[in-house]
Amino acid sequence: MWHRQAKHCPICGAALVEATIEARARQRCSACAFVLYLNPACAAAGVVVNPRGEVLLVKRAIDPWKGYWALPAGYQEIDEGPELAIAREVAEEAGIEARVLGLLDLFFIESDPRKPANVAVYLCGAEAVEPRPLSDDVSDAAWFALHALPEKIGFDNYRRILSRLADRSGYPPSTWSHLDELLGRDR
Repeated sequence: MWHRQAKHCPICGAALVEATIEARARQRCSACAFVLYLNPACAAAGVVVNPRGEVLLVKRAIDPWKGYWALPAGYQEIDEGPELAIAREVAEEAGIEARVLGLLDLFFIESDPRKPANVAVYLCGAEAVEPRPLSDDVSDAAWFALHALPEKIGFDNYRRILSRLADRSGYPPSTWSHLDELLGRDR
């Protein structure tokens, strides 16, 4: 990983050296006060549901998980919060305008080969328009009923999120209020 291979200070260019800072081994600049903190990235994912109760999945065209279906997701840009990030990612990856309804889940992904990340998962609503991939990251996009999901689902999206959504276990009642409202159901 690139952040573990840094050898020079990004501020002054001097060599980084290992030092104990805040009771942890960290890289710090040998000439200035810079400390290289290894922080996770921030990312957002969307469980986008249409009025028929189908969930939007995108087929990845790049690694990791190339050829697998996944929730639309991506890293936050420096000038956007996670809600704006997921709305942007859904538009880029599937050509769909999503309405963020609320935070569904938050978890830490340590095993991503690119870099560890905190992922905010949002429940989103959208019209049942035909998705169309607009990004090089995605080869296909489609709506799926929760009881008829594809077998190849990447990023542990099935066990962690979609299976819990399908049987309504593991998420608070407010999640179902948003979903029932989206689907036009009485509570």
